Amino acid sequence: MNKIINYIRTSVGLQSIIIWLIIFLVLLIQPLWTNVRLSITIASTAFIGIVITYYLNQLILIPKILMRRHKVVYILFSIIMISLMAFICAKMEFFAINFFNVTPTHEIRFGFSVSRFFTFFILTYAISSIIFFSKKTTEDAKLKDKLLNEKKMLEVRVLKSQINSHFLFNALNNIYSMIYFKDEYTSGYVLKLAQMMRYVMEDCETELTSLSKEIEYIRNFIDFQKLRFESDKDISFTCNVNENMNISVPPMVFQPLVENCFKHTPLDVDKNSYIHITLEIKEKQIRFVSENSQPLLKQKPNVKENGIGIENVKRRLFLYYGDNFKLDTFAGADCFKVELSINL
Repeated sequence: MNKIINYIRTSVGLQSIIIWLIIFLVLLIQPLWTNVRLSITIASTAFIGIVITYYLNQLILIPKILMRRHKVVYILFSIIMISLMAFICAKMEFFAINFFNVTPTHEIRFGFSVSRFFTFFILTYAISSIIFFSKKTTEDAKLKDKLLNEKKMLEVRVLKSQINSHFLFNALNNIYSMIYFKDEYTSGYVLKLAQMMRYVMEDCETELTSLSKEIEYIRNFIDFQKLRFESDKDISFTCNVNENMNISVPPMVFQPLVENCFKHTPLDVDKNSYIHITLEIKEKQIRFVSENSQPLLKQKPNVKENGIGIENVKRRLFLYYGDNFKLDTFAGADCFKVELSINL
């Protein structure tokens, strides 16, 4: 009982009160009757029955029986309740006619009276069910969005935290070496590192960032990786993108793929090693392709090792783009290739 009272107290607002008043007035001004007291009695009885039917269906029958997949029991209870309410209202109607000594303008049959009230309660039942499932759908959608947003933010934080921290130490060591040998390009690399740190600390805190900043980060990352080697290596980054285009992407979405290229390529021991990366926009689609050599000893690539960053990228892309992306990997005898396309 307390649950019903609390539900009515929280759910019945001004609009609901107005609707219930309209329903009562519709029941009251029945053209069949000319006696005011009789009309009030009949309308009050029908109104109470409608209110009981409405809230009983919403609070007990649907959530406690139908939602627990007892459909047969729900249907039986519904038929019994509607029939009982219609019978009680019809009996009250005939009792009131005799009690107030009212002579109807035409003959009224008990079966007709029952069927009339039965129709009222069927409509009440239908409206009650529609409103219940409409509210439930709305609440479920809000809850789903809330959980998805929480999951999204949590997973994004986790994925961002997986950025290789060793890169920072290597970059600082390289800059130290440049300072020690008084390299003229030292200041430029200090600026590159500052830009990269600003991107990670500030721009990566947002849900989306501009594609131009992502490209700048990749370029700086590759430049620092090249510093590891004394001679030029076959490392290329081809970008066919108008960086003035207003395109946003999840921050660091390409970084794990770029980092994997350097992680699994023996640039320091194999003079024929290479890394080729391409990023372009073509026909309203972002296309990212990376290809790198790998040791001949890895003719059967360790899928688990290579797939850690890739699986993270897939999960993150799905959170942002749903099914509007495609990521494929190709493992050859001496090379590994990744193709990613995102529909804009």
